[in-house]
Amino acid sequence: MNSLADRHLRGVSLIEALVAMAIMAFGMLAIVGVQSTLRLNNETARQRSEAVRLAQQAAEDDRSFVEVTAPVAGTPNYSSIVNQAQTINPGAFQTLAGLALPALNSSASYQVTTTITETGLAANSEAPRMKAVMVQADWNDRTWKAGDPPSNSVMLYTTIARIAPAIAGSLGIAADVGVDGVATIPMRPGGRNAIIPSPAVDFGDGTSGYVPPGGGGNGDGAAWLFNNKSGLITICTTVVASNNLLNSSNQLSCAGGATAYLLTGTVDFAKVVDGLAATAGDAINPSGPPFAVQVGFSSTFPAGANAICYTTAPVLAVVAFVSYVDYACAVPVSSISNPAMVWSGYSYVTGVTVTWNAGGYSVCRYTLPTQVADALVTSGAITNGQHPRTYYRVGRGLSNQNFLIVPVVSGTATDCPSGAPLPANVKTYPQPAALQASAPA
Repeated sequence: MNSLADRHLRGVSLIEALVAMAIMAFGMLAIVGVQSTLRLNNETARQRSEAVRLAQQAAEDDRSFVEVTAPVAGTPNYSSIVNQAQTINPGAFQTLAGLALPALNSSASYQVTTTITETGLAANSEAPRMKAVMVQADWNDRTWKAGDPPSNSVMLYTTIARIAPAIAGSLGIAADVGVDGVATIPMRPGGRNAIIPSPAVDFGDGTSGYVPPGGGGNGDGAAWLFNNKSGLITICTTVVASNNLLNSSNQLSCAGGATAYLLTGTVDFAKVVDGLAATAGDAINPSGPPFAVQVGFSSTFPAGANAICYTTAPVLAVVAFVSYVDYACAVPVSSISNPAMVWSGYSYVTGVTVTWNAGGYSVCRYTLPTQVADALVTSGAITNGQHPRTYYRVGRGLSNQNFLIVPVVSGTATDCPSGAPLPANVKTYPQPAALQASAPA
């Protein structure tokens, strides 16, 4: 007969053990379910990260164009930004631009689709010329079933402006509206008017000094003192030979100097290949060999004004992409004229035989259409900022007033390149009519 103490030493019954095991089994099932969910979520997150990376890569492939047009076959350019689609598998693959990338760390395949919408194509459109880019990356995870739409997708949006990458980094803050109704040249960071040439030395007193090419101690002694805010020039003299030797306004002699505004730009040179006329691509990206030219300016207002122009020498070194010369003109204005502090006149290129006949050269401008066909004097049919044949009462400096020199092949005005890829609403303007037959050779 067992004692009372023995009764308290009995083991766990079979039923109790089974109940405990059942409870533990339910707990383990819950843990396994959590782990499975975490693994699925982790895989989905990794696939989504890959999809975002691939979409970003496709967008950057489009953004990495180096020319507005493609003067050399195969060069990435703005016109090559088009609708595209590519299937990317987990193994080794290539980007849309053909660049090799490492294999994916994913079990999924991706369909990357780029959709382009371009604005600013219509004639006289006020919309900016740019392309809206939508990149969509689709993929299927392990829950996908045949016949179903893609189970996952990401979409990225960006815009790409039709601006040459070389100048896309320009920064500025808009200033006041000028006399001709067009916003004045914006201010650069640092407070200087953007019309002021980069080599000009900031004296720290609200002015900057500049020795134009051919001026200073090694030339005719000319120097210009800019007002940093307005861009207005005071004509001075100096014995200093170059801008890198300027360090103080005391080096300039400006007493009684005339006031002027700057007119500046480049003279570009189109190329002719195998006797064929230059193309529209040559007009946008001119790459012909440069040669010595000069730019002059004939003032028509204020009366008696005498503009002074300087032109850099062409770079004749073996550098194929150097195909222009710079010019800068100080165009006088007067505080007592009516209206005051404005200028009118026309610029022209000399040093070439401007004949519009075979063996000569055409001098071209490109701008929006005029409302008065080929008018020599116009009060606003073409805005002053668009390089018209004749400037009319301009109350500021103007930059990017560029010319294009084209060797004449067929002997007609159409030797100024036209057509695609030039915008449909541009118009070619030749050398001012008064100088077409009389420009010095």
